[in-house]
Amino acid sequence: MLTMNTALTGNRRQASSAAFGVAAAVLLWSLLGATGLLVILKAFPWLQTSLKVLGGCYLLWLGVTKIISTRKNASAKVLFEKGHQVRELDGKKLFILSFVTSLLNPKTGLFVISLFSVVIKGSVTWPFVFMAMSIMGLITLIWHLFLSFAFSRSSAQKAYQKVSRIFDYFTGGLFTLFGAKMLASS
Repeated sequence: MLTMNTALTGNRRQASSAAFGVAAAVLLWSLLGATGLLVILKAFPWLQTSLKVLGGCYLLWLGVTKIISTRKNASAKVLFEKGHQVRELDGKKLFILSFVTSLLNPKTGLFVISLFSVVIKGSVTWPFVFMAMSIMGLITLIWHLFLSFAFSRSSAQKAYQKVSRIFDYFTGGLFTLFGAKMLASS
């Protein structure tokens, strides 16, 4: 959602930075999975609960701040000036934001870690592990770059301008609900 929202309100370069941040987080999760984090999480359930609480709080914060910022903007026209977003975020900030968001999403982490615990057995070589990590990161990157290309097109941005407030409330609401659900399951 972060990559799509960035593409719709910014430009392709900004959305690509977000895409690289998500892919980097998936690579880190896969490295943690390959090195046995799932075993540690099973041995110390409190650590898994702590990750869920941290991730849930972060998603709640993202959702609530998105809703508040949407409310502050009187109309969708405030966001755009001649088809471009007034407030520019640099690529580094977007990379970090998407990296942290993906890293603090325990569902993403547990999915990747679980996948690695099934695929990687004791006799697997490190080149195989590196290849599996690279493929997972590359698939994630390609998908998010596709999103950044598709949603940064002027036709998509024009359509978004018509429904931006609704979409932003929806995005903020989803982040808030995901965060609350994650906290409730802790």
